[in-house]
Amino acid sequence: MSPRPTWLHTRSTELRAALLDLGLTITDTEARTILDDKLTEYATMMRVTRQTAQRDFTDERLLTFAQSLAVSLSDEAPGADLIEFERAISMPVAAVGLTTAALAEALKVAHINLDDKEAVAGLSLLSTLGMITADSNVFLVPTPRPLLLRIARYLDGAAASITDGANLPDGLDDTHRLQFADILAQDADGIRALANTDDGDTPTLWRTPNPR
Repeated sequence: MSPRPTWLHTRSTELRAALLDLGLTITDTEARTILDDKLTEYATMMRVTRQTAQRDFTDERLLTFAQSLAVSLSDEAPGADLIEFERAISMPVAAVGLTTAALAEALKVAHINLDDKEAVAGLSLLSTLGMITADSNVFLVPTPRPLLLRIARYLDGAAASITDGANLPDGLDDTHRLQFADILAQDADGIRALANTDDGDTPTLWRTPNPR
């Protein structure tokens, strides 16, 4: 007898279907992570249990959430060739280094948890960032904004996965779980802030590489 589908499994499937109707696709892992975070946020804000939050998440609310999420994801230019996309964000070389390192750590999470889809998605982002960096010969690397937003969301997903109990990469023990997830989340926030830097502003690093 097959186990009864969980609320998160059922709703994430419905969320993916709603987004597909709006012309956007996300992976199963991304849908579950996004919904789980939304449920936690709602339960905390309303001071209710997760079970109550689940009951409050009606079909109408799911559709509204999918529509708002589609607007947000559209900033990532789904389906666009990012190599050819306008490179509107000036990224310091040090920021490229931090981003590359963060992606590599998130890829370790996908690898150790045997998540081939997430690994392929991460490798694609890493490859694109590398190719764009190779085109530059200056201190500031012109970078497409949607690429940075995609990378930030990828890191958020890895951080949430680790927080929820996913296997840790080799060399890390459970005492460092929350610290590892926090660093990935900080990198995601920093990259997202860099992507939203106004024209003309001097980009800054969100944390110091190799602090001593």
